[in-house]
Amino acid sequence: MRRIGILALLAATAGLPAAAHAEDDWTVAITPYVWIAFPTGDVSLASGRGGSRPTVNPDVQVNFDDIGLSGAFTGSADVRYGKFGVLGDLTYYEVEADKDIAAGPLPDADGKVTISGTKGMIVGYWRAYETDRASVDILGGAHYLGIDADVAVSTPNRQIDFGAKEDLWDPVIGVRGKTMIGEHFGVIGLAAAGGFGVSSESLYEVQAYLSYRFNDLITAEAGYRFYSTKWEGDRIDYDASFSGPLMGLTFTF
Repeated sequence: MRRIGILALLAATAGLPAAAHAEDDWTVAITPYVWIAFPTGDVSLASGRGGSRPTVNPDVQVNFDDIGLSGAFTGSADVRYGKFGVLGDLTYYEVEADKDIAAGPLPDADGKVTISGTKGMIVGYWRAYETDRASVDILGGAHYLGIDADVAVSTPNRQIDFGAKEDLWDPVIGVRGKTMIGEHFGVIGLAAAGGFGVSSESLYEVQAYLSYRFNDLITAEAGYRFYSTKWEGDRIDYDASFSGPLMGLTFTF
């Protein structure tokens, strides 16, 4: 009888270590995606020659056909252990547009503006809320933006070519939420803010997706992403935003 009682106790508690182990399992998610971003905003560049400060024609507005590749490489990686994790996101974009440029005292002239950007965010997060169908994560970390801008101006008298580079690191905080709304469909949202005057005056990012889970390994996502930043560097004043639809596949291991 005593032996039967011990066996019953072991059977009742056998699931406890397994549940604890499940909570502490490593989870890795890799997401390559395509972001069809439409840029808008103002960019000013200083040539660095004798204090002259050529200015890119403000209100730089181009559509996807005009800018060529925007978001040529985009992807994210999410590594979680229990309630804690690390999220990394990397985007490379290039904007090319033919705009009139006021080059210091020179009148407006035809020119080509090329702006290449590398945007990265790496944050740690804490899973503040979790059920079988929903979760909420609190994010905190760093945001990086590297800008390489080139201007080529043609006037009746001369050809002016110059470029400028800036690298900025900023703190960033945010929140991410996920919930399933059916057996396969779900909703994902992320909102982040940063800068706070460290390198950038401000930066904001909002992402919202509808997801479809094919199985435990593959999930498709489609939605909208908005990113905006404003800052003044040594040679670049940058006040621009990028927004547009986004599609990707998440592989979870």
